[in-house]
Amino acid sequence: MKLKLCEAAQAVNAVGDLCGQEELIASGVQTDSRLVKPGDLFFCLQGSRFDGHCFAREAAQKKALAVVAHKHLPDLEDYPVLLVNNTLKALGRLARHWRQKCGATVIGITGSSGKTTTKEALAEVLGTRFRAGKNYRNWNNQLGLPLSMLSFSGDEDFWILELGINNPWDMDELGEILVPDAAIILNVGPCHLQGLGDVAGVAAAKARIMDHLQEEHKVFINPDYSLLHREALARPGVNAILFSCSSSESSYRVRHILEEEYILYTQGVEHAFRFPFPGKHLCENLAAVWAVAVEYGLSPEEIKTGLQKVRLPGQRMSVADRGAWTIIDDTYNANPMSMRAALEAARSMAGTRDLFLVLGDMGELGRIEEEAHRDLGRHLASMDFKALFYCGVNCANVKAGLKDFQREKVHQIEDVNSFLSAWNRLTHSGGLILFKGSRKAGMENFLRAFQSRDVLLKARAE
Repeated sequence: MKLKLCEAAQAVNAVGDLCGQEELIASGVQTDSRLVKPGDLFFCLQGSRFDGHCFAREAAQKKALAVVAHKHLPDLEDYPVLLVNNTLKALGRLARHWRQKCGATVIGITGSSGKTTTKEALAEVLGTRFRAGKNYRNWNNQLGLPLSMLSFSGDEDFWILELGINNPWDMDELGEILVPDAAIILNVGPCHLQGLGDVAGVAAAKARIMDHLQEEHKVFINPDYSLLHREALARPGVNAILFSCSSSESSYRVRHILEEEYILYTQGVEHAFRFPFPGKHLCENLAAVWAVAVEYGLSPEEIKTGLQKVRLPGQRMSVADRGAWTIIDDTYNANPMSMRAALEAARSMAGTRDLFLVLGDMGELGRIEEEAHRDLGRHLASMDFKALFYCGVNCANVKAGLKDFQREKVHQIEDVNSFLSAWNRLTHSGGLILFKGSRKAGMENFLRAFQSRDVLLKARAE
């Protein structure tokens, strides 16, 4: 971002004395005073644990160009302070202004699962010909989205940004910031139901991104989810482009063949390609990427080249081989859709080897929490696994969905120590082990414990 201070002040509807600094250039935005550099705007955000206004003086001492606040700051009487009604909303207004000032084509991505994978893949693919900016990791809410947008130089051809929502109003707030040229709606499923109610509520909330589309009103949508398709059809001005992993009516359809091999079907033509991550669950993500890339003029060879370069952020189906073990780290989060996808991918990758599962509760499911975990048990009942280590209050519900003989394979764990204790009671010589659960389950702690133990045992053996 590069904006004159007077322009930034106008964009956020601020009042206050700019102290003669009106023409100086704001070169960045920070919400953490420890990261402030000369020329930054420091936004005083107020949360449940910290109040950024308490750190305004520190930001000024580090030569922030100005401080954006919604409280009077008596210690900064002779310093540029932009007073606004709400600093978080002001951050969003500044990001919207920067988006409208820049010439990039802006693509918003939403869905119940696979947003980050799709964003990373699409950025890499479009990057084979264009300059593309993307969210840092999963900065996709009312704070992370504007921070991501304001980190862009403005020289990009495309901005590719994922949007995450928990409540019915979130998409409108994010859409007003992003004002996308095009949108991708990957899927809908039972996630964030505490705020969104049910799957129909999820579909309605996700679909609201279409109400913020610019000019061509172009949306890439997956008709495999009828609720989504219905929402698109209810908006007659929308230019819907269909992608899928099953519907023959879609313009772009992807099928998983084997391991890292896939096929795209489009307009009677087949394109075989590779993607460095295996799994049937990735087909809808890859179909979306192909659809967008072709619509914006990329050739099949450019798309294939980009897809082979994709690397995903940590804690998202990250695969590592450690001696006799293949370890899958999918600890970032979990909902019924992503949990099933991870289990199916793990079972496929394990092949004839033993499969071990270290799982935690799926969160934010509202009134379907118990049934969703029983469904998880039923899905596990259809799989072949050696042992399940489960952490969370829903262990009994998962067991209820399992068959009698499989319940003997379940080890209820409460913490890292109980996990290692249960693990040490088993006989095992290797295989594939999956770690997955919602954020509150903290499954990364179990993963680290397993890795440390593995390293220790290997060191002793040597």
